[in-house]
Amino acid sequence: MNPTIGQRETIGRDIEKIKVLLEARERLLGPNHPGLTEVLDLLSAEYRREGRQKEAEKVSRRVLKIWEEAFVPEYGWRHLLSDLADGKMTRERPSPKFKEDKILCMSPELLLGTGDNRSCYAYPGDPARCVKVDKPWNEGFHNSRRKRVKKALMPWLADFSSNREEARFYRTKALELGDEFYRHAPRCYGIVMTDLGPGLVFERILNADGSYAEPLGVHAGKYPEQLDRLVELIDGFLAFLRRNRLSLFTWDYRNLYVKCTRKNQAESLAAVDWKSEGRPNNDFPLTTIFANMASWKMGKEAEELKMKIKKYKIVAIE
Repeated sequence: MNPTIGQRETIGRDIEKIKVLLEARERLLGPNHPGLTEVLDLLSAEYRREGRQKEAEKVSRRVLKIWEEAFVPEYGWRHLLSDLADGKMTRERPSPKFKEDKILCMSPELLLGTGDNRSCYAYPGDPARCVKVDKPWNEGFHNSRRKRVKKALMPWLADFSSNREEARFYRTKALELGDEFYRHAPRCYGIVMTDLGPGLVFERILNADGSYAEPLGVHAGKYPEQLDRLVELIDGFLAFLRRNRLSLFTWDYRNLYVKCTRKNQAESLAAVDWKSEGRPNNDFPLTTIFANMASWKMGKEAEELKMKIKKYKIVAIE
C-alpha cells in the first residue's frame, strides 16, 4: 500500500530530522564509526516506508561497510609482499579503523571460552551479553602469514577476521530473516571497542527460567533421558536451515546450545557461531557453487551428530 499525501509529508519531515541527527553524530564520531548504525538504520527504514528503495539500500550498504571495516585492518599489496618476504609489516596488528573514548576491559576472569580465531568474554556489567574479540594478529588460525597470502590468491576463503565474517552475516541474511532466525541464534547488539580490539556484542542464550543455556554435549550428559528429544531438535534445526537457504558448517557440541523450558526440558537448538554461514574454508568450495551439495553436506554432518547421540558418544564440555 502506497502512503497517502499526508503520510508522505510526515515521512519526509521524519527523514529530514533523522538526517540532522546523523550529521550531528558524524561530527562527533566521524563518518565511519559503528556508533552511526542506529541512526542509519532509522534513515533506511524511513526511506523504505516512503517507497524509496534505492536510497534505503544505499544506506544499508553504508552500514555494512562500516561494520566490515571496523574489524579489518588495511591489507594491500605492500602487506602481501611483506608476508611473502619477511613479514615485518604484519608482525603487529594495525590500529583499528575507529576510535572510542569508552574502552571495555576484557579481564581474564570474564573469559567464557576461546576458539581457533576468537575469544569470547562476558560483557562487563551485563550478564545477559557477551563480547567476541578476534585473536591478536598472527595468533588466530586464519590470520597467519600463510593464511593471509592464501586468501589473497583465493578470496573465497575465510576472512582474516572472524568477527568481520559474522558481522557481514548479521547485517545481511539475519536482518532479512527477522524474528524467526533468533529462535535459533543470539541477537547481535553491535560493535564496541575493547582493550583487545573491536568486539561484536551478542546476547547470551538463556533458558526460560533465566539461567544460561548449555552446549549440546553438556545437556546430553546431564539429561540422558532427553537424548531422543535432542535428535528431534537436530532434525528441526536442519529443516530451519534448509527452509531459509542457510548453509552452516560448524556442527559441533560447542556451537550448538540447548534452550530449555522452566522444567529443564529441551525446547530448541541455537547456534552461537555463524561466521562460516555459506563459506566453507575449502580450496575448492564446491558447496558454495552447488547449493544442493551444501544441503547434502549439512545433512551428513547432522546425521553424524545424531548417531553420536544415539550411541551415547557425548563428550561433556565443562
